[in-house]
Amino acid sequence: MLRNTSLEHLQSCWQSTVVHVLRHPIVPLGLVVVLATPPLILGTIWVIQSNAPAPADLFMQSVVKRDGALGWHQLCPSVQAQLPLATLTRQVEEQRISESGQSLTLTVDYVGSHPRPQGGEIRLYVVTAHRPHGWVGLRMYIVYTQTSGCVEDVENH
Repeated sequence: MLRNTSLEHLQSCWQSTVVHVLRHPIVPLGLVVVLATPPLILGTIWVIQSNAPAPADLFMQSVVKRDGALGWHQLCPSVQAQLPLATLTRQVEEQRISESGQSLTLTVDYVGSHPRPQGGEIRLYVVTAHRPHGWVGLRMYIVYTQTSGCVEDVENH
C-alpha cells in the first residue's frame, strides 16, 4: 500500500513539474530550437553545395579571366600530371601578352549539358569576345567532365 502511494506521489510530482516547466515561454521556444536545428543545418549544407559552381564552370571562368591557376585546379588529376601548372600559367601569360593593347573583353555563357554514358557530362559554353568599336566574336567550347566533375578534356570551335 505504501509503495502505491509513493509511486502515485512521484508521478504526481513529475506531472506537476512538467506542467510548471512548460508554463514558462522559454521552454517551448527552446524545444522548437532544438528540434529545428538539425533540419536547418542540413538544409544550409544542401543549399551551399547546390550553389557551388561546377569545376567546368570555374574552368571556363579561368578562360575568360586568363587565370591559368584557377583552370588548372579544375582539371582531372590525370590531365594535371600531363600538363604542369607552370606550363599552363606560362601559356596563359603568353596569351595575355599577345592580346594586350587590343581592348578585348571576354564573357562566357553556359548553354547546357548532356550526360556521358560512362559518367560525367558534356558541357557546352559560348565565349564572346567584345572590342570597344562594336566588333564581336564567338567561340564555342565543349568541356568533357568525369563523374567527379573534374575537367577531362576541352574542345573549342
